[in-house]
Formats: sequence, C-alpha cells, structure tokens
Amino acid sequence: MIAMVLTVLLINEDLEATMLKVEFAQERDFIRASASRDTVLVWDRPGLSIVFVPAGQRPPLPMPKVFQGLPGDYSAEMDMNGDTYLVSVDTDPTGTLYVAKNITHFEDRETLFGIAVILMALVIMAFSLLLAVLSSRRIVKPLKRLADDVSTIPAGRAMPRLESDYVDAELHSIVMTFNQFLGELESYVKRERSLLSLASHELRTPIAVMSGALDVLERRDQLNANDRETLRRVRRACDEMRDNVDILLKLARRESDGKEHELLDIVTVARQVIDDLGVGNPAGQRATLSATGPLHVKTDPVMARMLLRNLIQNAVQHTRGRVTVTITDDIRIEDEGMGLTSEQQAVLLGKSGASPDAVPLGGLGLYIVTLMSERLGWPLGIEQTDTHGTLIVLTPPRAAL
Repeated sequence: MIAMVLTVLLINEDLEATMLKVEFAQERDFIRASASRDTVLVWDRPGLSIVFVPAGQRPPLPMPKVFQGLPGDYSAEMDMNGDTYLVSVDTDPTGTLYVAKNITHFEDRETLFGIAVILMALVIMAFSLLLAVLSSRRIVKPLKRLADDVSTIPAGRAMPRLESDYVDAELHSIVMTFNQFLGELESYVKRERSLLSLASHELRTPIAVMSGALDVLERRDQLNANDRETLRRVRRACDEMRDNVDILLKLARRESDGKEHELLDIVTVARQVIDDLGVGNPAGQRATLSATGPLHVKTDPVMARMLLRNLIQNAVQHTRGRVTVTITDDIRIEDEGMGLTSEQQAVLLGKSGASPDAVPLGGLGLYIVTLMSERLGWPLGIEQTDTHGTLIVLTPPRAAL
C-alpha cells in the first residue's frame, strides 16, 4: 500500500512538472516571437508576470518582486505571500526572459489529491485488515478446537478419542494419527501396569519365604549369641527389602502410600545407615556422621531411610575419599570425588528432559533419589560439584515438637 501511494504521488508530480514545462516552453516561444528587440517588455498580473529584457538593455526599475535578485539562468518553485510561483529565467542571444506563473491552484489540487489517495489507502488497509481478521479466525477456529480437545483429554487407562468430523483433510489426518497414538499409549500403560503387578508378586514372594524361614529359626531357638545377632541383621535387611520393594512399586505407580507419617530422628536414621554400610564393607567405613543435635521430622520413615541410604551409598561407591554427613537444620552429604556430570546433575535435580537411561554411575539411583525427595517434599540442591568433590543438601521441614 505504501509503494502504491508513493508511486501515484510521484506519477502525479511528474505529470504536473511535464505539463508546466510544456506550457512554459510554448509561452516563452510566443513571447520571444512577438516581443520587440529594442523595447523592454513588462507584464505583471496576479496570475502571470513576464519581463523581457533585450540584449544590451538594462532591466526595468523596479523589477517585479518575484524576479528580484534572481541570476541569469534560473528555474524553480518559489513561495511568496502564501502563493506558489513557478519561476523561469532564460537567457539567449536575443535577451533575457523572466516568466513567473502562479501555480497555487495546482498545488492545492495536488494536496487534495494526496489526501484523497492517503484516505483511500487507509480505507483499503482497514478493509483488508477486517478481511484478514475474519479469514484468520475462520482458518484458526478448527485448529483452536483441536487444541482444546487435546488439552481436555485426561491421562489414564481409558482415554477418550478425538472426534474426527473435521472438514480439512490435514486436520482429519492429524486427529486420526493422534487417536492411533492414544491407542498405543493405552497399550503401553496396560503392559506397564501388568508388569508392575507381576513384579510386585514375584518380588514379595521370595521376601515372604525368607521372612518365614527366619521365623522358623527364631522359634527353634537353637542359635548361639553370635548367630542370633546375625539373624537380627538378616531380619532387619529382609524387612528393609520388603519396605523398599513397596516404596519402589508405589513410586513406579505414582500411588499415595496412605500411611500416617511418623516423627523420625534423622540423626538416628543416618547413623544406622552408615553402620549398615560399614558391616562387611570396608568402603562403608569411610563415611562419618557429624550432628549438632537431633533433627526431628514428621515423614514417611521407610522412604526417608531409603532416600538417605541411596545418597550416602552413591557417595561411598563413587569416591575413594571420605564421605561426611553433616546434620544441622538440613542434611549435607559431602564427598571427595570427581564431581557430577551435567547429565547426572540434571537427573538429580529433576530437570525436564533429563533421562536416567543416559546417565552412567548409578543413574537409576539418582533418579530414585529425585522421585523420593519430591514425594517427601524435601528440597534437594547441589551446592558444589567439581574436581574437589560434591556437596548435596537436603532440607527437610523440621517437625514442631
């Protein structure tokens, strides 16, 4: 639109200049043919001023105001007393011809024409904008409907399918492909739930068998003191294994445990975890505990123990230096390893797009830590991770005593 308006105005300006140039040429030729070669000609009227000075003659005094101070060869527009003049001064061997024509009416018409063109352009732009809005709404309406339909589909075992009554072939193809994707997703979810149920049964059965065997040994009461201590450790490990299986299955199913939270002393739990790691494992003896006092938290005790055990065990397994667990108002686990990679940090902090499958060195353990910290509501952060070691901070909410 801007190009069109500028083109029209330029063409109009060129047309006006060409017309005035032709008229000026005709008037100059007529005046030179009819003027006397010995007499100065002066013609001064409101619309036209002409002065012809033959060669060798002096200009008249006074000269018309429009010609005063002009050089021998001059051609331009001039504004004077609110009027516009087209002035031309032409010198040849016969003399000097001064011509000034009042073109105010041309300029006024040109201004009106320019205003009319601009108004017409604005009207066309407004009409085009209206058509663009209406047509874009018509085009976007089915897309918006499709987006709304997709956003209202609930995630679950049986997800409703999208209506395929779209006129556009492209949208119809998108809907059919999306419905096919929903079917594949439902099949995947059903297979996953079936595997989880199967795993739940297959994991709990041997644990129940081991617990039964331990019950039989305790009822026989034929063990010496050392064997009884070993039996208690096996019993505790078996109970922890059962609780861990329950926690892992609930995390995988994203189910709520439904249990009442208990008041737990984090210092006692951490000391027990470190003691268990040190039994029969020299690497576990590199972990030390430092606490300024008890830290009581009302939480799920099984998941809290599992979270601390995973963090401390990962730190012990992946560093040959010391591992220090410091408990004050928060839980700080510091090692002397080589630090975490960016992928491991992304998994541990639960960043979107992070995949535990692509993370070496216990990626699944880090992923489980992330899930448990989110479920417990314990913010997890990494204060330091470089070649000098890693410092992980857990901030459990302190229980009101």
